[in-house]
Amino acid sequence: MVESESAEPSVDLVSGERQVRRLGRPRIRAVVADDSSDWRAIVAALLKEEKHVEVVARVENGQEAIEAVTVLRPELAIIDLRIGSVDALTATSLLRNQFPSLDVILMVDRDSPRIRATCQACGAKCVIQKAKFHEEFVRVLAQIRHRWIGSALVGTDTK
Repeated sequence: MVESESAEPSVDLVSGERQVRRLGRPRIRAVVADDSSDWRAIVAALLKEEKHVEVVARVENGQEAIEAVTVLRPELAIIDLRIGSVDALTATSLLRNQFPSLDVILMVDRDSPRIRATCQACGAKCVIQKAKFHEEFVRVLAQIRHRWIGSALVGTDTK
């Protein structure tokens, strides 16, 4: 089930680029996909603390993640590696092929160099261990924020 949290993004018809400004504030729009409703709520709550991130949908499986990203066109998808329906690696590969600018973060229970390599080969920007999600996400978000918002923050209030 897709839990949508906002309207579709605006599109610049001249350049075809999605706008990351909503209500005058730069935003990174995110889809959260996890088969655990508790984890979806935890991740959404942590993301809500980040002033530049807006969760636009929470979904419970890989197929719904693909559908939500296709419809909502977010800049970021956060997907649990052990998700059902369409597995996370397949979903990541499909999404990155269809939307090359989409940043995908895969959440894992256990981490290893092999898991990281497999996830990144499918197109994931990074892998974050669930137990360390908040602290690692803050670091990753700085990179994503610079990429998506970058100069949009110049001359704006960042508080």
